[in-house]
Amino acid sequence: MTRTTQALQSAPTGHYRFKHVARSEALKVLTLRSSAITLAVTVAAALLVTGLVANSNLHHGAGYYFGFDPTQISLIGLIPAALTGGVFGALLITGEYASGTIRTTLGASPRRPMLLLTKIAVTATAMTVFCELLAFAAFFLGQAILSGGGAPSAGLGSPGALRAVLMTGLFIALLSLMSFGFGLVFRSTAGAIACFVGIVFVLPLVMHAISEPDLRYVPTQILTNSVMSTVRQGPGGIVHPLSPTVGLLLMVLYAAVSLVVGATLFVKRDA
Repeated sequence: MTRTTQALQSAPTGHYRFKHVARSEALKVLTLRSSAITLAVTVAAALLVTGLVANSNLHHGAGYYFGFDPTQISLIGLIPAALTGGVFGALLITGEYASGTIRTTLGASPRRPMLLLTKIAVTATAMTVFCELLAFAAFFLGQAILSGGGAPSAGLGSPGALRAVLMTGLFIALLSLMSFGFGLVFRSTAGAIACFVGIVFVLPLVMHAISEPDLRYVPTQILTNSVMSTVRQGPGGIVHPLSPTVGLLLMVLYAAVSLVVGATLFVKRDA
């Protein structure tokens, strides 16, 4: 008997409530081996990239640091987390379809809207906490390297720094939720990840060739040029970044559309 089953058995049959389903879903997230591996890779990749990028910005002349954004430099390591976070978001739902345990889950909690709402809530909470902690860890690591090497650095009290760190963590969590929605749509890990990578990493290349000014609406451009940025570079390019708030709201829309489509299919389709 699994701990997930035990969690659901704490309520009378047919009377499972949100808290019972939430407990079982939280146990799934915490006990899946794939979850631990993916999150460990995410932490290692994010901190490694942050360290390398920060170190590459040391020991330059004064002119190099004109318009330098130490906050953005520290958070750039979260770009790999965008990819692994998307993989994690997809795995949380497609893993159940691949193993067939989705039938067991639906049998134990047949109220699909409540089940899905709980899955989304647990995923959103877990990923937001994890991504925020990772964003702060990357920020402090990057600033320690920059200040130790004599480069310009920032603190959480610097203009825009705290906002950038908090929004970056939230943005990565929203990317994971968007991928979760793709998992509901495709019910296949390969299909969900392919769609996620296509939108997040391939679409910018296509948009660059078709309409470069519209790159500012693409998730990766919003993340790097709007959410992470605290220093405005001024005019000169044809891509004018969105404001951080507008960029984050657009990412909320991306995630919402994915989840609404996935939820509609989840409720209507057979397991």
